[in-house]
Amino acid sequence: MKHTRFKKSLNVTLAISVFAGTIFTNSSAQAAPLSNTDAFLRSAFTNGQFIPGFTPGKPDFGFSLEALLQRHILGESNTSLQTATKFLLEDTANTGTVSSPAGYLFNGSKLRLGLAGKWAFVSSVLKANNSAVRKQIISAALGKIDGSGDVAADAGANTYDRAWLVLGLEANNRPRQAALLATNLANHQLSDGGFNDGFTLGTSSSDGTGISLQALAAGRVSADSPQRKIISRAIAKAVAYLSKTINEDHFDSYGDYDLNGTAYAAMGLDAAGASSSKIQSWLKSKLAADGGLQTPWSAGAGDIYATAQAPAAVLGESYSELLKGYGNTKSAGR
Repeated sequence: MKHTRFKKSLNVTLAISVFAGTIFTNSSAQAAPLSNTDAFLRSAFTNGQFIPGFTPGKPDFGFSLEALLQRHILGESNTSLQTATKFLLEDTANTGTVSSPAGYLFNGSKLRLGLAGKWAFVSSVLKANNSAVRKQIISAALGKIDGSGDVAADAGANTYDRAWLVLGLEANNRPRQAALLATNLANHQLSDGGFNDGFTLGTSSSDGTGISLQALAAGRVSADSPQRKIISRAIAKAVAYLSKTINEDHFDSYGDYDLNGTAYAAMGLDAAGASSSKIQSWLKSKLAADGGLQTPWSAGAGDIYATAQAPAAVLGESYSELLKGYGNTKSAGR
């Protein structure tokens, strides 16, 4: 898959050029399709419907949505993905609705904003047959946005919630709200230029920074000039943070390499226009014989949860690049 990238803003260009020839190099070359990886992910779905979580037989909806998205990126047709699409995106007994909030998009009667954003994003990309429910879910999510354009304090949103909601709004024809929320996401950037992982709130992480970069890049598509300046500065600082914290060609966490965090960081860099050939090569080196991506604890075999988030990064892609308008003429001068 090849996508037109943003023409980078001056700030982003300067931040990236500092590291030219070391970590980040721009390249349009793409890896060959990862057919074994796609097969690995397909086989990980129980009854073709979902990836199980730590409770056997019970879905992990967050990873299942991303695995579905990664299978799409790997080239599977919508027909091939139909069973999972129906279960994860279209069956209201699983998702819940605003009037019957008994599904995975809700915690009691409270909408899970990040999961709702991810669901809306994947639904748009895969053209799921859920437009009526999707419209209601998006409206409910927007109801949690305060007068500043940020998620209201009582909603308890974190980095991932904001980032996925930006992506979901941009993918579902809410460009003004997406741009405003992306601008507010930039205001949650930490002093070192990174973003937290949604749990350790005062500490930056590669995965939190990676997903935030993708959301900032998406929100910048529809931003006005003042918003664009804020978002572009945040992108430049986040790229610089990743360049400072990388361990040669990957990112670490808890004393070992972090496959998921490295993949998210790579996707974020790609969304910002800073492709990393070294990171991409490192990720390829972690491909196991079974087609999955290895983790420190998977004993040389592919890890389902790592593979649910990593193939796009192996291909030098990002979630942002699946959006309509990414790299269109409105991006000129950004």
